[in-house]
Amino acid sequence: MVKGPHTVVLSNCQDYEIGNVSKALQTAVDPLGGIGRFVFPGDQVLIKPNLIKGVPPEVCATTHPAVVEAVVRLALDCGGRPFIGDSPAFGDLPAVALPTGITDICKRYGIPLVPFNNPVYVPVQGSWIKGISIDRTAVEADKIINLPKLKTHVQAGFTGAVKNLFGCVVGKRKPLWHFRAGDKDHRFGKMLLDVYHILNPALHIIDGIVAMEGNGPVSGQPKQLGLIAASVDGLPLDRVLCEIIGLPVSSVETLAALREYYNRDIDLNGIEMMGTPLGLFVDKAFLLPHREPIRFDLIRIAFSVLKHLRLRLTAPSTHSP
Repeated sequence: MVKGPHTVVLSNCQDYEIGNVSKALQTAVDPLGGIGRFVFPGDQVLIKPNLIKGVPPEVCATTHPAVVEAVVRLALDCGGRPFIGDSPAFGDLPAVALPTGITDICKRYGIPLVPFNNPVYVPVQGSWIKGISIDRTAVEADKIINLPKLKTHVQAGFTGAVKNLFGCVVGKRKPLWHFRAGDKDHRFGKMLLDVYHILNPALHIIDGIVAMEGNGPVSGQPKQLGLIAASVDGLPLDRVLCEIIGLPVSSVETLAALREYYNRDIDLNGIEMMGTPLGLFVDKAFLLPHREPIRFDLIRIAFSVLKHLRLRLTAPSTHSP
């Protein structure tokens, strides 16, 4: 029986050995209908990890390459044509992909690594903004499999399914959105929800085997959790992750925006949870972040834009999907 969008499957996995990850991933995806429900032969499948910065996997700031590799295998087994794409907050994608272990995966399976540097303007209805520029490759992909890394976050509360898709906003438009949205009325969270609804991923799989706690998304500490979780809908998944981390909904930018703009709460009792019992994970209290403002100042943005432009001009060429 295929489960609905409010189903979240939790799977226990204690390390990144590829066999163990593949088994846990299968356990998480099968109750949702199996990977064949989401990937059809010939589909161009964007696999969207969190590649925020060029650091080794042990730092736990990026989606672990073993999780990415296990998902690549599933997509290939279905006859899909996977490619990996992102727009890192720090650095250029080819440079970031090397230390994070993603370059090796692309070479091993012969799949493209696609930097997000080709924005297309997408109109937004009923929002405080009229539209968002999102990478064309992400918008035009047949399917998206969203692979966030579970991390606490000094500005947004935590990084989960919805927040991870902000990486599909091209380059330094991301800090500009920080400046434009600021900290008023959860407008930043509303923009993240707009990106989420535009891209509408087919499947969300969270890497929480070793998460990050404290002052994430890059300066926190590793947190052994042992979790792989999957859902068709990122919002129920994020609500469950909120419970695991121990954050009130009001402290999570995207969930607070859901309440503010849609008058909607995700009731934990309305989520069908399958697999490993939730209680195995909620007892592992997270160190919460010291909160910082969402808004960036213009001087910081200007320096960041100049640095990013220099990196793009010196980066090697990449494949297209």
